[in-house]
Amino acid sequence: MKRTDGVAEGVKVSLEKVPGIQYAFIYGPFPKNPGNSQGVVDVMVLGGPDLVEAEEIISKAEAKLKRTIRITSFTIRESRERIKVGERIVSKALKGPRITLIGDEKEMRRLQA
Repeated sequence: MKRTDGVAEGVKVSLEKVPGIQYAFIYGPFPKNPGNSQGVVDVMVLGGPDLVEAEEIISKAEAKLKRTIRITSFTIRESRERIKVGERIVSKALKGPRITLIGDEKEMRRLQA
């Protein structure tokens, strides 16, 4: 079994344990090439989770999946403000290829409006 098998599912299962996450998705290079066993898995979390708890849970997932997982987290308000001022990290992540882990894809698209 390759190390990349089940990466998205492993991250999803881990994040589902963290209350307060409204949306979570993998963005960046991974959705374009999930077969690449190298590199970081970038995850954007939107909502109001306990970031300490999220980091603890993700560190366990990293060990299990043998991948580095980098979380970027914003409240819904922060994400809308960042999109409004044209900050690339949020708008690019929402517009680019992604793997939705938590939340409804259509609702996530509305954040950009």
